Amino acid sequence: MVKLVVIVCLLACSFPLQSKEIIIGVNQRDIYRMRSEEGIWTGLDIELIAAVFRRTPHTFKVIDMPWTRVLKSIETGSVDITLAAVVAPERENYAFFSQQKFRYSHYTLFVIKNKLDLFQSVTTLADLSKTNVLVGALRGAIYSDSYYSLLKNEAFSQRIAYIDNDQNMPNFALKGRVDAYIDSEIEGKAYLGKHPKYNNHIMPFLQITTVEEAKSYLMFSKKTLSKKIVEQFDEALKDLHNSGEYQQITHKYSPIDKHLAIGGEKHRMH
Repeated sequence: MVKLVVIVCLLACSFPLQSKEIIIGVNQRDIYRMRSEEGIWTGLDIELIAAVFRRTPHTFKVIDMPWTRVLKSIETGSVDITLAAVVAPERENYAFFSQQKFRYSHYTLFVIKNKLDLFQSVTTLADLSKTNVLVGALRGAIYSDSYYSLLKNEAFSQRIAYIDNDQNMPNFALKGRVDAYIDSEIEGKAYLGKHPKYNNHIMPFLQITTVEEAKSYLMFSKKTLSKKIVEQFDEALKDLHNSGEYQQITHKYSPIDKHLAIGGEKHRMH
């Protein structure tokens, strides 16, 4: 009887590692993750993470909030995972990251067309520090390794104006609050294509990420999830990419491989 009780207890203790409802915190973004009025989530990231979870014993629930709050929630443990995050030393203090990539996404500098003359000397992100312009960026975002490093440069950081909702970037720019803004290349172009009032005045100008910098990862709260669970997701991510399902899903949204093919160097998009 004692032996049976011990076995039952051990099984009960190990069950959370075998099956767990995981809370995913995200900020809504066109193309990647969108919630309908009925509360239904769609988008590239949603399909990808659903495919990942099918390869684990876990279930998930998605909630949305501003990006800075997502990061804070990962730190406190009120959220378990977020998607498509970049690894940074301060984040590693409170979060684990998958070793396998989640997806690729390039970032681009979008410029107000009547301000193009201000950017003629800009061929790299670092050139912004020597240019009298103001650039909109999502608060708490790390777009690339070079962007992360440049934020420590006072001349560069003074050129950045932060906004809490990146979906408001085009409107922020049209109101004259900034001369340009940083956004996902795919999402940004798609958004402009759907809204002529923005498309007539804003254009993609400079891709700021390399192929290596375009990789993003799953980010896990150290407060709620163990390395064992992270390893489960790494195996699932590896299989997602090796099976060809990643390519099948991403192809429905945008020819991402085409963007990667031209992404080895920062380049203008005139």
